[in-house]
Amino acid sequence: MNEENPFKKMKEDNTLKELPEEVMERLVKHSERTGESLTVVKDGFYDYIKTNYSVDDWQDEDEDLVVDWAEQFATKLRSSTISGGIGTETFVGQFLGYAPKTGDRRKGLAGWMVRQYKEDPNAFVSGGRGGVYEKQDGKWIINAADGLIETSEMITEVPSMGIPIGNNQYICFVSKKGNPYPPSLIGRYAYFLGNEQKEFVDNGDIRLWRVDVKGDDMERTLNIGESCIIRVKVPKENAKEAYADILDTNAGFVDSINYSDEFVSVEMRKLLHPFKFWLNEDFHDLYVKLEELTDAYDSGLRTFETNDGQGKVGPLVICKGTVNRMTREPRETEYDEGGVQYSLSLTSSELQSVYGGGSGAEILCNVSSACHDLTHPFTYKDSDGERFEYAEKSTVLVFGRIGMMQRDNDKFPKMSVMGIFADERRSRPRIGGGDTNMGQFE
Repeated sequence: MNEENPFKKMKEDNTLKELPEEVMERLVKHSERTGESLTVVKDGFYDYIKTNYSVDDWQDEDEDLVVDWAEQFATKLRSSTISGGIGTETFVGQFLGYAPKTGDRRKGLAGWMVRQYKEDPNAFVSGGRGGVYEKQDGKWIINAADGLIETSEMITEVPSMGIPIGNNQYICFVSKKGNPYPPSLIGRYAYFLGNEQKEFVDNGDIRLWRVDVKGDDMERTLNIGESCIIRVKVPKENAKEAYADILDTNAGFVDSINYSDEFVSVEMRKLLHPFKFWLNEDFHDLYVKLEELTDAYDSGLRTFETNDGQGKVGPLVICKGTVNRMTREPRETEYDEGGVQYSLSLTSSELQSVYGGGSGAEILCNVSSACHDLTHPFTYKDSDGERFEYAEKSTVLVFGRIGMMQRDNDKFPKMSVMGIFADERRSRPRIGGGDTNMGQFE
């Protein structure tokens, strides 16, 4: 869909033009200062002049004016990154994992727009938030509040920005600037343990947040368990409880992440090691011992209404264990958005003391395809930053959601894994061999 978006293409074409030398000097310096790619900085500048001055093409303007805009842009964002520079706040902490499912962030709004149109088509158009597709000379045009918007799209094709309302009729979103924009925006939540910088550092207020990573960013890798500084949009004060933990992001977010622990003093940085930060009950209440997962599931179980009746979901937790067995071979499953899962099992001396050699002596952990593809769950970093695969008997941290499974006519806890952290000093390097077959988990 995005590749067919003429507005995106116009922006991409714009990036190929040669900016004036004085403008480039400012953008290059800002790129070097923030660590962001020059492409991200350029896109940020184009968005800045479009948002603040309604300029789609800088080449239509006097060169000295474009230079002044670049100076404004660089000065305004001198202490921040591009993607997070406007309307954002600085948060610090660590990413714990990626949600296994994506979602359309505009689905609910699109449904509301359809209902508004069907209730009163004239009021829908005059309201300014949407437009109606009409046919003219074999092409689609859009009837919007500020007049007709021409497109180059033929009526024989579904309009790229169209929201279907039946009978080959379509409506669309229209921005405040009078431009149509895509009917869907796919995002994935990344789980972040931290807070706004002042709350984290001065007050020790550490919470679990959902960072809404959208578009191309959601297919980018995150470094799990590495301290970082991010720029995000905080929830509105009147946000519903279900959305009060969501931090929004701008395009280019992943490129703007600053992996650093310099937001705390030197003597405090040792507390940010995941085996301390993830497990310290003084920081948060996410850590649960393996032998306590069943109790944690029962106390944290949440029920909700679905189209098929009542659903239920276990709590999100962090646990620590020794890898008892594992496989990097994918297993096909209809329950994962990517169509495959990976597996490992965790155990501990306490868990084995409780269950002996029985079924409950290990916890099955199903690793989602998103976790596997985007977070390096089966590797650790050495002191030089190089990644290596770890083997069984390594000690790892796991973040995910508790579920229950039937085994030997009894129920035992399991984990749906979203993130894994392995430490160099606690990981046995994988040499090769061993049982890698999925059958060991049957």
